[in-house]
This record gives sequence, structure tokens and C-alpha cells, in this order.
Amino acid sequence: MKPNQQAGLYKPTVQSGKPNNYRIQRVVGNGPEILEYQRSQDGRPPYYYGAGDRSRRVYSFSAIKTAVTPILDPGAAQFLKDWESRVGKEEAQQIRNDAISAGKIGHSMLERWNEGKTLGLYPLQMAGYVQALQDDILPYLNQSSPPIAIVDDEGELVTLSEVFVVDFDTQFLGRIDLVAEIAVEPFNGQRVLLELKGSRKEKTLEHMRANIIQGVAYLSTFNKIAALLPDRVLHLDGMAMAYIYSSGNGQLVPVLGEELQEYVEEWQQWQSCFHDVLAERIAA
Repeated sequence: MKPNQQAGLYKPTVQSGKPNNYRIQRVVGNGPEILEYQRSQDGRPPYYYGAGDRSRRVYSFSAIKTAVTPILDPGAAQFLKDWESRVGKEEAQQIRNDAISAGKIGHSMLERWNEGKTLGLYPLQMAGYVQALQDDILPYLNQSSPPIAIVDDEGELVTLSEVFVVDFDTQFLGRIDLVAEIAVEPFNGQRVLLELKGSRKEKTLEHMRANIIQGVAYLSTFNKIAALLPDRVLHLDGMAMAYIYSSGNGQLVPVLGEELQEYVEEWQQWQSCFHDVLAERIAA
């Protein structure tokens, strides 16, 4: 680990036999062994902190996005209001709920597939999303046996699925969906970060932008950890956004090369803006 640079991978602890994502433990790297979650208070964003040391704070992508969007995209709030007025508040909430449910089911099935298990049962209204995952996403992934994993500080294998990337220097934390090998061009078997989203309607590249920045944030942090721990963590070659739609169609969007670098630079702007906002709120 290089001096004065602190980052690592974390995994959920286990509580009552289930993963506890609000109390996570270090897999590799440095920093606190345990991070705990603090909900938003007095208008300040929620964060994770080192157990026993609240000065070691890291913030999620959603917390950062919420803070910077009014500054970097001042028309976003009005756009959302106009959309809700057009479709109605109940329908708007149902669309959001469907996307959240599809994402949860997709993540669960992706993890089960990665472990060589059957995809499992699902509600009938989610059938289109599941078909999209089966037909348009999974066939293009190389299924590793055993799944891609790293050895943690205790000598145990930890699968690179649903683990947290944490950068204490930039105060950022994010939970990745899956590290996988994608068989098709332009990846051709490269190891990449795969981020999965569910949506009722197919998205344009512009509507994907915030999702892509999120994935790039996770990828950048993962590769920083790999650079700090080259004997423990392998560098990733890029990322791909996987979208599953209620229509039964799926979409795999590669983010590589110059395009990737453009999103990295935009993410750095988000981080800079967030720290400015955070400093102002703390001062207040």
C-alpha cells in the first residue's frame, strides 16, 4: 500500500444469516476494519464511518448525486416535476418502484448466475425483465468457475459481486454489481465492471449518463485499489452498463477508451463540487 493513500474493498457483515449492508467489513486494503452507516441528519448527506472514529467518513454515489445535481444540472428538478405532472404522481411512483424491483431482482439473479445457481423464482410482472437478462445479457458473459474472487485478509475467497469499493482520500464508497468477463466485441474476454439497471422504457445514451458516471466512479475506485494492491487485486479493462427492460429487451453498453476518460473527468467534477457543498454545510 502506497503511503498516504487509503482505499480498500469491503463486504457486508452477516446479521441473522443475511447480508448487512449497513455494517461492512474490510476485505483488503487499509482503513477501519468496520464501517457503519449514519443516516442523513440536519440536511447533511448520509455517510459511512469507521467504527469508533466518525472522522473517517465516506459518501455513496446517491448522496453525492443528490447534493450536486441542483448545481450541475439546475433544470433537473423542473424536468422531474414536469414528468410527474404529465404521467401523474401515482404512475410516476409506480414507475420508480418497478425500476427498483427490477434492479433488485436482476442483481439477485446475476449473483445467483455467477455462482452457478438457477435464477430462482420471480413475480409474474417481472417476467419481461427476467427475459431480458436471460436473452440479452447473460449469453454475452463468460461464466467463470469458480467465480472471479480475491483472497481477503483472513485467507478466505470473496467473490467480486456486491462488494464495496472505498476510497478514504476522496471520501467515496460504492457497491459494485459484478466483475465479469464479457465475451463479445469490443471486450473480447476482457475483465470488466458490469453495472445492471432495470427500466420500463429503453434509454437513450443521454438518459444513461448518470448511470454511466456511477459505474465509472466504481471502476475508477476499484482500479485505484488495484494500483495500490497489485499483488491482491487485478486491474479492470473497462466497464459495461447492462439494461433490462420490461419489454423483454436488454442492452449491453460498453464504456472504454476515450469515452471512459471523458466520464472519469466528469466524475472528478462531481466530486469537487460535492466537497464544496459539504464544506459549506459543515460550516453552516
